[in-house]
Amino acid sequence: MTTERNGGIFKIVMKELSISRLRAQKTKEREKHSGKIPVSRTSFNDHPFVGLLIASALLIASVFLLGSDEALESLSKPELFLPLAGKSIFVLISMFAAGLFLNIMRPGMLHRNSMIFMLSLISLFAIIPARALLSLARDASMIPLPVADFLLPLALAPLLATLLIDGVVGIAVGVWTSFVMAIMANNSFSVLVTGMIATVITAQMATNVRTRRRVFTTGLVIGLAEILCVSGLTALNWNVPDVTLVLKQSAACLVSGFFSAVLSLIILPLFESFFGITTDIKLLEISDPAHPLLQRLSMEAPGTYHHSLLVANLAQAAADEIGANSLLARVSAYFHDIGKLVKPEFFVENIRLSNNPHDDLAPSMSTLVIISHVKEGVSLGQIHKLPPPIIRTIQEHHGTSLLSYFHYKAKSQLLLELNQVDAIHKTDQHEIDESGFRYPGPKPSSRESGILCLADAVEAASRTMEKKNPASMEDLVNEIINTRLEDGQLDECDLSLSELAEVRRSFVFTLMNMFHGRIPYPKDED
Repeated sequence: MTTERNGGIFKIVMKELSISRLRAQKTKEREKHSGKIPVSRTSFNDHPFVGLLIASALLIASVFLLGSDEALESLSKPELFLPLAGKSIFVLISMFAAGLFLNIMRPGMLHRNSMIFMLSLISLFAIIPARALLSLARDASMIPLPVADFLLPLALAPLLATLLIDGVVGIAVGVWTSFVMAIMANNSFSVLVTGMIATVITAQMATNVRTRRRVFTTGLVIGLAEILCVSGLTALNWNVPDVTLVLKQSAACLVSGFFSAVLSLIILPLFESFFGITTDIKLLEISDPAHPLLQRLSMEAPGTYHHSLLVANLAQAAADEIGANSLLARVSAYFHDIGKLVKPEFFVENIRLSNNPHDDLAPSMSTLVIISHVKEGVSLGQIHKLPPPIIRTIQEHHGTSLLSYFHYKAKSQLLLELNQVDAIHKTDQHEIDESGFRYPGPKPSSRESGILCLADAVEAASRTMEKKNPASMEDLVNEIINTRLEDGQLDECDLSLSELAEVRRSFVFTLMNMFHGRIPYPKDED
């Protein structure tokens, strides 16, 4: 009976692990497109041997930082070699455990050498200050050792990893650096426990952080949590507490949390730039209306600017509904049409009714002008150093869709020349090659990009509606989404049919709120 029960439990555990792997794989694919997976601007060979070299270098550096003095003394005193070997074994085991945890929760992540390199740097940025601090305490006697243990930047590595990637990676990195710092501090149980608690709290609080103020708040909470650890560990000793020492340790905990927050904000831009990662903090910064491109858009192409704001509302609400990155969807919408700044007068939202420049152009020329705004947008985005996910959505927001208006206009002109106007609806569409009237692509490759593609089309089409009621709105949204589906524009963006149903409902709801009615104010006849 016990064997059967154990077998059942084993099956349940394995099933849950399989589900976790599938979810983690989907998350990895989505994060890759949303900018949370390194797309390093350096050239990394993803050969396993290179990754092993990087990990080995981290291990050697960590062991050196753990006991550089012991390593030198062990040359003349062999009895000191054994403690150093023991420390090295613990560092290796904890590194292996952290890697195994990541391999289960984020399959394939450690196959990228840029990721291994980044996690190694994050770890060293935390371990090196810790080593320097402990050296000051031991050699210079500037800080009492019982206080120095709680000054260690225990939350720095998990905070950086969570801000750059996610909480799961933050936990893995934080647990490992806590082990290393505990061994550094003469195998301190207090440092290990405090580091573990700080890691878990950091992973929870720093997930989806969008402001620098929230990072400081996280640092403060970590400091308070470490103070509770100090109190608990003091009580465990069953001794009369040294009030002065406890107060000093509590102050050290607050300094540690604050220092971790400050240092993470200093280091974060370096990682974002070097590894091409886009955090929510970065997205929020560039969404400021004072951004040069957004200011230009509001002044030089006000119609496009207003259109972008409405598309942003549609995209953000839809992304929220399906659990996509709503901030990325919103900020991408702000910038998706910046290419229209080059020739704003050729786009309908900026055209004055009395003067349409397309009246004097052949449909093929008009098509080239319209299509060029994608390429121009990518160019402007690169000049202004917009994050890679934003530039990607600029490039993908039209996919390979057809400019049906100019395609139809070209067919009409051809038929007029052939004196076959009456047969316009009977002609073969292939008389005018569609490929010359399609955007070059690529198609949307992420959920956020797919939502933006649909929101852009829905907002533009809603402007032509005569009756703005729920039924007509729903018909319009259904028609646009079905057209994009049939045209294959959503084939590569990982949007499921159930998610598209949520997107449809969200679009209709948002449109109805955008086009709400007003009660007419009575006029005073007097």
